[in-house]
Amino acid sequence: MITNVRIVGAGLIGTSVGLRLKASGVSVEIVDINPNAQKLAADLIKGEVIADPELIIIAVPAALNTQVVIEQLTKNPRSIVCDLSSVKSDLLLKVNELSANSENFFSLHPMAGREVAGAENARADLFEGRAWIAITDSFFDAKNKEIAQELVDICGGTLYWLSSSEHDDLVARISHLPQILSSLLAGSLHDISSENLNLAGQGLRDLTRLASADAQLWSQIIIANQSSITPVIDSIIANLEEVKQSIASKNSNKLVDFIDKGREGKNKIPGKHGAKNRDYAYLPIVIDDKPGELARIFNECANVSVNIEDLSIEHSPGQETGLITLALSANDCKTLSKHLENLGFKVHPAKNR
Repeated sequence: MITNVRIVGAGLIGTSVGLRLKASGVSVEIVDINPNAQKLAADLIKGEVIADPELIIIAVPAALNTQVVIEQLTKNPRSIVCDLSSVKSDLLLKVNELSANSENFFSLHPMAGREVAGAENARADLFEGRAWIAITDSFFDAKNKEIAQELVDICGGTLYWLSSSEHDDLVARISHLPQILSSLLAGSLHDISSENLNLAGQGLRDLTRLASADAQLWSQIIIANQSSITPVIDSIIANLEEVKQSIASKNSNKLVDFIDKGREGKNKIPGKHGAKNRDYAYLPIVIDDKPGELARIFNECANVSVNIEDLSIEHSPGQETGLITLALSANDCKTLSKHLENLGFKVHPAKNR
């Protein structure tokens, strides 16, 4: 059983892990080369000083990760050291070459985060229901597998196993490329006035959410995983060239195929907590732009025991009304629609997407 942990790196991930461990009764020390970040994280966690930690978790930027892993293995030969970096292949090679205690090391990657960084944005529930990838070629001891499983269980996640090369190729597609494309799209908005951007719908906001990310952090991640990311970018460029040619030649059949393929890919993404993606009914409700309207709807959902799976809000500046669309199961949608109509809410016919 894990009883005490040192976390190196007082950012979003390290502090979030610390909050969850502390809430589970584990003694936690958190350190950082930035004294202000360390103090904030230590205050949030109620951290303490641990002289001989059982487990050391490395949660530092990609450019520093290997160096810090090797330093901690060297200075703490009796401790197990685990890193949480998002790029793995080169790390394992260097740990095996440069550390005399490589058997005390294992590597994990929590597939969670936020578009905002820093200890001030940490959450104890950040990893709830999220996947953690364990790197198979970093484990040389059965006890380390037990420690990894316990850590992930404490954080509320689910453990999956991939080799370092499989991991780097996968995250290039499902994590690093989305960040690049989101930043690219958001960067293209610079020459559009704020007044015209007021006309943007939820789609643009959804696609550019990741563009708020920490530039220094992500530039390091992208460079560290260049061997896996480069061919994926080449493929995207080739696909965009095909789309461009289809538009120029007015080839609607190819454009239909392109959009259909995108929808099929979207439908493969699992639903909440890794479950199979469900077909929801979407219930549009027009509400007045005044305090308490959303709370009223949520309260009525509780009163009739229906579960909101997701929601979106459309509202333009100066508009006196807003459109809230709730994603619900088909049965819950029927129940809620009838209930809200009886109460006088402006409910509109549900749709499937």
